[in-house]
Amino acid sequence: MNCWHLFVLTFYISVILTYAAVVPDNDDIDKQGLYSKSDQVVILTNKNFDKKIYGQNNAYVVQFYNSYCGHCRAFAPKFKSLASELESWKNIIKLAVLDCSVEENNEICRQFEVMAYPSLRYLHENYIKSNANVGDKLQSTDSADKLKTQLINKIQSEQSLGRLVFVPSLKIAAYSDFNSALKPFPKNVLYTFLIFENDNSTIGSELALDINDYEHVTLKRVYDTSELADVAGVTHFPGLVAVSSNLESTLLTPQNPTKQNLQKAINIFLKSQNYALPLRKISSEESLINSNHEKSQSLDSDVVYYNDLEKTLKTSLHTEIPRHKILSGEAFEALLQYLDVIILAFPFRGKLKEFVTDLHKNLSSRNQWTGSEVYELVKQLETVHAPVFISNLDYIRCKGSQPQYRGYTCGLWTLFHTLTINAAQKPGNEAPRVLKAMHAYVKNFFGCTECSQHFQAMAARNRIFDVKENDKAILWLWISHNEVNLRLAGDVTEDPEHPKIQFPSVTQCPECRLPRGAWHLPAVYEYLQRVYSTIKIQDARTAAAPSSISNLDIGLISLFLIHRLWREMQLLN
Repeated sequence: MNCWHLFVLTFYISVILTYAAVVPDNDDIDKQGLYSKSDQVVILTNKNFDKKIYGQNNAYVVQFYNSYCGHCRAFAPKFKSLASELESWKNIIKLAVLDCSVEENNEICRQFEVMAYPSLRYLHENYIKSNANVGDKLQSTDSADKLKTQLINKIQSEQSLGRLVFVPSLKIAAYSDFNSALKPFPKNVLYTFLIFENDNSTIGSELALDINDYEHVTLKRVYDTSELADVAGVTHFPGLVAVSSNLESTLLTPQNPTKQNLQKAINIFLKSQNYALPLRKISSEESLINSNHEKSQSLDSDVVYYNDLEKTLKTSLHTEIPRHKILSGEAFEALLQYLDVIILAFPFRGKLKEFVTDLHKNLSSRNQWTGSEVYELVKQLETVHAPVFISNLDYIRCKGSQPQYRGYTCGLWTLFHTLTINAAQKPGNEAPRVLKAMHAYVKNFFGCTECSQHFQAMAARNRIFDVKENDKAILWLWISHNEVNLRLAGDVTEDPEHPKIQFPSVTQCPECRLPRGAWHLPAVYEYLQRVYSTIKIQDARTAAAPSSISNLDIGLISLFLIHRLWREMQLLN
């Protein structure tokens, strides 16, 4: 190697080393689950959680959610709206999200004892990692404004505990003159805005937080009954007065004193004083459907794909069941029941049955497990029985047009329809066992809390535990599935490319409808047998479904429910 080559080599090595030294590790995630970086939330993962959360100068509101949870999908636009509105609060409090449906995030969700989705936790500044530190619970609400009010109340409470000392005080007081009102503020404050309001109003607190990044400007809440209101000439409330450092006052109350109009009045006044307002990031709502989005492949909706069943089973074992910090009592029995019906009626292939059987045997050796122990056991047995799941596992029929649609929820319905049909092909009346296992699973493990509550209420109303025979179990699940579809049709969680219909459609099963649109139940029963039995599942057994049923007795299925559904479906048609 000559001197020139050595020089070039040395130069490139130095450039590479210099570049590596100056480029920091990027802990920011662009997109995961229901959120992207453009939503102005911090996307947390198992890799960046500790660094982002603990020991920070700002507080956090963390939403623990599950991307296949319908309630979480409906809540996401509200949380994004709040994040956009609180963009100016980011040096005080940041909004963050963590997707508990992502397997790698499961341990954090367990640590924070997240048992319902979405779960909002407030974590104060300088938060310390500890098993006992799981944050303060906040209530998910139906609007960004209600969430904001809840946060304001929380900040006021935190200040009363001596925290958030760097945040403008949200206390309200009475004053007799401008001098006493301004006296506590430092000399570098050019303008103080006084908001005259009652103690229950949150407008002043919200404005104080909204303008917290205005340099040399502050805001103070004053009782509307204060003597200073008369001195300032405030006659209707909330009232707004600007006071300069030399105690010169300007009445700014707009005719319609909403929060937006009051802030606008503040900005107009400051601009008139040649004050440079801080630049704010202007956010635009991300389009729900990208113009270049490739349409989902049209699949035969009458086919059950093994991928959908297997991915659903894997998700339940990797993310849903292990989220429990402790598995004992009712939840542990629900896990064993679930594995029982999987062993009984899942259309296994390869080494999957050996894996599930071994898992059930190991779990049955004790009556209490931690979620992390269950997860580690699942991973260990997957290695012992490898390969258990096929590579590149993804949904096929249950794949949504976008990641937030369908997926696991579709897979779970498909799984339990399949288990019910296949259990009915066993000797005796085994299908009702599947319904009981499904009820226990949804109650204890299903990641959407609101969905679980709806299902439990429906199950009680439709007398799930009265179902004792195979044919009734199959039809009970079909009726219940259609009832859920009817409730969620047109909901924000509905995939626009896969609308929730009363299935089977006339196209899928013409013989399933009577002339006036009512259901022909024997034909529906045959349709369900035809679709969910193993004959159409890849690598499945070839046992044929019975071509007809005799003496179909649906007496234990709620006649009221059937009558109601018939009427609703006739109206739909």
